[in-house]
Amino acid sequence: MLVVVEETNAGEYRELLENMFRLRARVFHERLKWDVTVEDGMERDPYDALGPVYLIYTDEEQKQVKGSLRLLPTTGPTLVSEFFSDTMPSAAQLSAPEIWECTRFCLDETLLDNGSRAEMAFASGVLFAGLGEIALRSGIESILGNFDGGMYRLYRRIGCEVDVLGVTHRFERPVYLGLFPVSRPILEKVRERLRGREKDVRLVGGSGRLA
Repeated sequence: MLVVVEETNAGEYRELLENMFRLRARVFHERLKWDVTVEDGMERDPYDALGPVYLIYTDEEQKQVKGSLRLLPTTGPTLVSEFFSDTMPSAAQLSAPEIWECTRFCLDETLLDNGSRAEMAFASGVLFAGLGEIALRSGIESILGNFDGGMYRLYRRIGCEVDVLGVTHRFERPVYLGLFPVSRPILEKVRERLRGREKDVRLVGGSGRLA
């Protein structure tokens, strides 16, 4: 299932959130070797203090975190505008109530058939199907996010559409900025690839609307 965690219900999901932050530490600090802050085995950054919305892919008991992502409105501080500003085209207007930023997308390979390509793609599809549903309910028209070439191929595989807006070469591999349009046809294309496991994309928690 997918759990939507906001400021208003975060207290109900304290253990699930801690498990999500531990997953982030394993993925971004231990595996990817990013320069991130880890305390007590959990990775957090300043944007976690800004009231983000988390989408967490978990088991029915809401104990194991298979994957997660973080959402913030582009009308406030964002990772894209402050840390990846060199990927933003100067003429683009990317701050609006209808545009939200997605960051800290991660998956637990150990829970997904040891990182099998099929299971990783399925879990990604689950998260993006949930994100698309929330966005449509909330009047969000586009999702903004940074990614590398491997993630771009994954997005295409699961049915997402993305417009590449910019790139930075500050890192070992190019990091791109993409704008993901939100629409019912795109969401249905993603969901079509998840048929037969509908319980995985069931949304619980949250207010149902973000904007």
